[in-house]
Amino acid sequence: MFYTIPLVPFGTIFLMIYVFYDLIKNRTNNLMQRIMLYTFIFYLLNIFDLTTGGIVIPPLSEDAGIQIQPVPFYFIADWVRLYKINGADWFFWNSVKLTFYNFIMLAPLGIYTFLLLRKHDIKIAALLVFLTSLAIETCQLLFSYFGLILPRGFNVDDLIVNTAGGMIVFLLCIGLKKLHLERKFYKIIK
Repeated sequence: MFYTIPLVPFGTIFLMIYVFYDLIKNRTNNLMQRIMLYTFIFYLLNIFDLTTGGIVIPPLSEDAGIQIQPVPFYFIADWVRLYKINGADWFFWNSVKLTFYNFIMLAPLGIYTFLLLRKHDIKIAALLVFLTSLAIETCQLLFSYFGLILPRGFNVDDLIVNTAGGMIVFLLCIGLKKLHLERKFYKIIK
């Protein structure tokens, strides 16, 4: 028997303690930057909990059979296979839904990357988003191997879809900034 401990409640408690300490220490100095940092840490806590499913106590001892999916764009072949077998049934739409969730999971990272990087370099942003996705997949693989989380695998499609989601939002932020600087943004809204 084991228990799965979610990390968000505990991480949020520690984050709130840090926020109160930081507010007492620094008052309103650079308040917007610090609020952005607090929300970024909260976002990372949620991503870690979402991708691991929580920490398993005691660690699982039996071999869970680690799964590695190294074929790029396998999810498209999977969609075609599912559609050919049963049409647009629950399994097909569940696969589409999970791919969409992977797409939007790192979309906020695109916004944080845009806000935190002074120079809006697309290559650096793409590398940062990709390395974040790679770190997530690697943690899932290692934590599963050591029994710290329920079995999860390493999926190359997740790297592709996560990176695409983060980069599309980063590029949208660059486009909105250009529209704002050219004052065309206000004409679109009116």
